[in-house]
Amino acid sequence: MFRKFWRRAVTKGLTAGLALGGLLLVWMGFVAVRGLSAVPVRSEMAVIFGTAVTSKGEPRPALQERLEEGLRLWRAGLVRTVMVSGAIESGDHQDEARIMAGWLRMRGVPASAIIVDSHGNNTWLTALHVAQMRPDGAIVVTQWFHVLRAEWALRHAGVAPVSGAAPSRFRPVELWYLFRDSVALPVYVLTKAPPG
Repeated sequence: MFRKFWRRAVTKGLTAGLALGGLLLVWMGFVAVRGLSAVPVRSEMAVIFGTAVTSKGEPRPALQERLEEGLRLWRAGLVRTVMVSGAIESGDHQDEARIMAGWLRMRGVPASAIIVDSHGNNTWLTALHVAQMRPDGAIVVTQWFHVLRAEWALRHAGVAPVSGAAPSRFRPVELWYLFRDSVALPVYVLTKAPPG
């Protein structure tokens, strides 16, 4: 009797686990496809999301790729302004946003076309800061695995229209970030309230 009960419990557990795993894989596939197929639409602003910089104050490769994509959008006339949003890193106090702004200025983007947000500590805070600017549309500029969550955050904060742009480079480690973002987006949907 106990053996039968144990077998049924294990079978049900495995079935539920496989079903959940399958759903997660489908969801991750959707997140990936949306990010990889993102098409930027002419907007007032590009929003470049920050990430880690070196101890020398230089963008790491992923951030440099985002900056190059934002620069391309600005040079193509798809946006009038570029908002660089990042955190002040806790260890060495590097200001990601100011480093990003400096990188763009060195490549010909005038300071008047750059908005610096040094308190974009996460995707949701960046979205709220963009919404305060009330732009006539925004293009999120980030890695492909992050595009869907970034777009959702800006729309939920009240920005419209919103589209996305992502560098075309792929690294195997980004599969981990895809998993992380695929889990983070439902958490955002359940926990983030639009500004009142």
